[in-house]
Amino acid sequence: MQSRKERGFFAAVLTALFVLACGSSQSPPKAAEPSGTFVFAPRAGLVFRHQMKQLEEFAVTGSSFRESEEWRVLWEVRVDEEADRFLYRRRLVELAITVNGKALLTGSEVEPRRAEIVQVMSRDGRVLDVLGTDQLTAAIVSVAPETERAWMAEEFSPENLRELLLARAVDAFEEVVGKPSEVGASWTARHNFGALTAKTIFVNSALGCGGRSCRKLVRTFDVDQQLVADVARARVAGFVKAQGGDPAAVRVVDSKLTVEDFFVVEPDTCHFHDAALTGQGRFVLEGPEGGRIELALTSKHESHAEYPLP
Repeated sequence: MQSRKERGFFAAVLTALFVLACGSSQSPPKAAEPSGTFVFAPRAGLVFRHQMKQLEEFAVTGSSFRESEEWRVLWEVRVDEEADRFLYRRRLVELAITVNGKALLTGSEVEPRRAEIVQVMSRDGRVLDVLGTDQLTAAIVSVAPETERAWMAEEFSPENLRELLLARAVDAFEEVVGKPSEVGASWTARHNFGALTAKTIFVNSALGCGGRSCRKLVRTFDVDQQLVADVARARVAGFVKAQGGDPAAVRVVDSKLTVEDFFVVEPDTCHFHDAALTGQGRFVLEGPEGGRIELALTSKHESHAEYPLP
């Protein structure tokens, strides 16, 4: 089993998009509302389910070499109002993990543990804290197969979970609260994710979502192709060694990664809806004697939740 750093490259640079999300089946678009701004005003007492999916795959073209990791996470979320803050209580309902075609968790094992984390938000949409990640780590590790518990304890450590969830919440709310909500508006994005440098966020369109009026936002990135290529070279080191080559002597002679990113949000509450972040990469590596291999990368992240109808 590879280390978290090796296996989780795109989990590190792309997962900030997994914000609170709503159902993908959308109602007919409503008429555009008057121009305004995105306001953080969550509906206290709201309970909904939030599902996240992720697929990461590396493969060497023309060979049997393939590494893949698929995740599915289902949360039950409750929004509470307490004094001068809002609490997003997330209870882990399902966690399914498949690595290289082998199911490590099928989904329902973790539900009886009733593990919960709490995301603490200020009234103006600032992320104050994430509580309870130690409980979440203990629940996940307790249901993991015995042979996988060590790396899962590292992957889902309380520190990693807290850092990741804080980053997701900051990315979601601080990028949009107070920004213009009229279609056609745009602004400079502030948060970067490893090899991805966010450039702009653009209000692409108005659309209906679960009986409410939403905006579709599109984010653009600059990609550090060299950093991505270096990670790709490290990922294929085992394959090169198995073929009798020296991984240290392999160099990247061509690389290209493209990223597409959108998310949907209610402007009058900042409840987020469908989100999708996809990456497609192609890397050509060359050995000291001129032999070449091509590495393909696919990364897909989707977010979907079910809100009660108005």
